[in-house]
Amino acid sequence: MQFPHMRGLDLSLIEPLYALLEERHVTRAARRCDISQSAMSRALERLRSALDDELLVRSGGAYERTPRGDQLLDDLQTLLPRLDAAVRGNRFDPATSKDRFYIATTDYAASILIPTVLERIATAAPYVRIEILPWNDRVFNDIEAGRIHMAIIGAQPPEPFESEPLFSDEFVCVVAESHPLRAARVTLKRYVEYGHAVVAVGRDGGQPWIERALAANGLERRVAYRSPYQLSAMLAASRTTMICTTARLLAKQLASVANVRLMAAPRELPKIAYRMAWHRRLRDDTAHAWLRNQLLVIAKDIVA
Repeated sequence: MQFPHMRGLDLSLIEPLYALLEERHVTRAARRCDISQSAMSRALERLRSALDDELLVRSGGAYERTPRGDQLLDDLQTLLPRLDAAVRGNRFDPATSKDRFYIATTDYAASILIPTVLERIATAAPYVRIEILPWNDRVFNDIEAGRIHMAIIGAQPPEPFESEPLFSDEFVCVVAESHPLRAARVTLKRYVEYGHAVVAVGRDGGQPWIERALAANGLERRVAYRSPYQLSAMLAASRTTMICTTARLLAKQLASVANVRLMAAPRELPKIAYRMAWHRRLRDDTAHAWLRNQLLVIAKDIVA
């Protein structure tokens, strides 16, 4: 098999190409590749010549990708993780690795787990980089394509993905200090009497565990405010009579910042079981196995 179009491209330019397309900034791309700004500028000119495309064009005070640049970035996000794994084989040394792990999850799970992950690996794996991507309906397609390494979710993943439990949490109701509800636990009847500040995580912009539980009881809550951000929803509840329903671990961390009270949620609402999910082809990858182990250890400590 021959690849005639590869002959005109210096393969040492692949990493600068990826950095330039992703950063859309010569200085940041140079810093990321540990080369000088002038060297990165020369690399960009060589890439433009070799690929016969501007790749990045100035728009105001910033660079924007050309259509060819967009397509190349999409292709590289799929190909480079696989190429890197092929070159590395089963060798993985946390102390020297410069691996970048892409994890898709919600605002909640990222806030609960990732800061501790970063703290733990700062010494053991100082050059490893973790990037959190927002949860969306294409996550499993991106994992299958190799653009994302893992998802942290509150549900079982579809085939052909594997998963392992991390931790469980329970819902609490976050209300303003002056809220008329004063009981230790909110009943389901009182719960649906008030407007709700909803943290949007589901496909339809809701919280699927809660919506299913309410539907099973023939009820529906009135959404007065919807946001993808936990703190935003809690702050909305802090200044109104709205109820924000979220998981206890994060609510406890943010309660003092938002100046709110926590009340036990209706008994009819379920607990949330969070899992990490990955494609089965990564089962024996040593770098991926190392990351999974870090998350397992930290999750046990968090809920202990």
